[in-house]
Amino acid sequence: MKTDIIDTILGIDIGTSLIKTNLYSLDGRHLVTASQRNVLTHERPKWVEYDMEEIWVKAKTCIGVILNKTDANRIRIIGIGITGQGDGTWLIDEHLNPVRPAISWLDGRTGEMVLDLHKSGVSKSVFDITGTSINQSNQAVHLSWLIKHEPESIRKSYKVLRAKDWIFLKLTGKVSTDTSDASYTYFDIKKNIYDDRILDLHGISECEHLLPEVLHPRGNISKIKKDVAGELGLNTDIPVVSGPVDMSSSALGLGIIEPGQSNTILGTAGIHQVLITDPPGPPVNAGYTISHIVEGVWLRVLPSMTGTLNLQWFIKKLYGYSETVQKNIDWETIEQKVRQVPVGSYGIMYHPYIDPAGERAPFMNPAARAQFIGLNIHHSKEALLHAVYEGVALSALDCYSSLPSYSEEIRLAGGGSRSELWSQMLADALGRRVRHVLEKETGTKGAMINTAVALGIYKTYEEAVKDTVIPGEKFDPSSENHRKYSELLKIFRNTYKAMTPIWQELNNFSEQSLMTTLTRK
Repeated sequence: MKTDIIDTILGIDIGTSLIKTNLYSLDGRHLVTASQRNVLTHERPKWVEYDMEEIWVKAKTCIGVILNKTDANRIRIIGIGITGQGDGTWLIDEHLNPVRPAISWLDGRTGEMVLDLHKSGVSKSVFDITGTSINQSNQAVHLSWLIKHEPESIRKSYKVLRAKDWIFLKLTGKVSTDTSDASYTYFDIKKNIYDDRILDLHGISECEHLLPEVLHPRGNISKIKKDVAGELGLNTDIPVVSGPVDMSSSALGLGIIEPGQSNTILGTAGIHQVLITDPPGPPVNAGYTISHIVEGVWLRVLPSMTGTLNLQWFIKKLYGYSETVQKNIDWETIEQKVRQVPVGSYGIMYHPYIDPAGERAPFMNPAARAQFIGLNIHHSKEALLHAVYEGVALSALDCYSSLPSYSEEIRLAGGGSRSELWSQMLADALGRRVRHVLEKETGTKGAMINTAVALGIYKTYEEAVKDTVIPGEKFDPSSENHRKYSELLKIFRNTYKAMTPIWQELNNFSEQSLMTTLTRK
């Protein structure tokens, strides 16, 4: 008996901590999944890097697992879509090989440079053009650092890419990026094109030749290389589509394409974004403005540096769960105990600035650090953990409150959306309905939708979203809890403002201690 063949699209997301791959039917149904954990290296304090070849090997491993899980006689892959983490610096030489390890967006080595760029007014000048404030994740600042400290790396480089561009290159041999990834670093945001003034302001005009060709996500397309197809066991005529960047791709996977719609991606970072039609908009010299996939629409983004990373740190350090076993944690039991803690965590407050690069939205401070305040001997581990959840929720409220407006419904994605506790807490903090979609991996889903439009399976993004994105569980806010969180936000803000000079003093002290240690060695 003849079996009908199901045409599918493979979505790949080169995330910060995980490479995620998901196979979808053309109507958006999720079929098969595979993932690999990335290794972040820390050669020096504040440095966060990747081995680029290792990332490629793990991406291939994911594809292999997907193929092993599917019946080749029943499933046919007709396209591959790629998305990935934004920012960062992935340098390649003229032979298309890595020049050095990739610098992650989590990297904090440029902190002092970023502070100088803000103090001198350069960041404001850049924001006026790009709609994006300079922060320690910014690729242009990384290039400036490399010119000063590793000029040989710049001399050897042919192009500078980002995560998804690197995997696209390895799959197809094509060197390019897309408008979403290029827009927030190098674009005149209103014209959606490269602007030489950005390079001049950063003092990196010598790097102009490193910038790759930039294409709209639906036009950033090429056939898979024959040797790679043969190695992976794929057909040689499969088209690969690269883009958009994860923030835009996740928004697309959530069905966010209309002006005014809002969404949060609660992953390693906490990404809070609203669709606008007149970029960049307030707040001035803060956050990102990203060219979205729909013509005439931009994502206005306030991305706090860390989201779920705070929870991962706490669970590892205070519950003793290593990273390799965290996926087996009984979260339901843990969160049942945490739910018993009231709003305000019995007087404990946590500021979620756990990354060594500090914070970037809604304020920029490389010296910002995580902290608990209000502790006493009666507090339990569950109360501290509840404060961590609340700290991330208050950071989200801090970001959204800095925007002129946001929608009555917030679509939520990312690993944090798997927590009903966190989802309800966000609804209460924001005073808005929080809504999931059925597909949890919205980054790969967005890459799949973009690929379906690029291949002509859907004529428009609106049509594709209507057919493939299914709303899921909803969480309505408690007005009483929202009132309490609004009060807590005032304390939250007053505390970090008071801590600003102290953070800097602590940072100076730790830097001096480190230099003394290195000198002795």
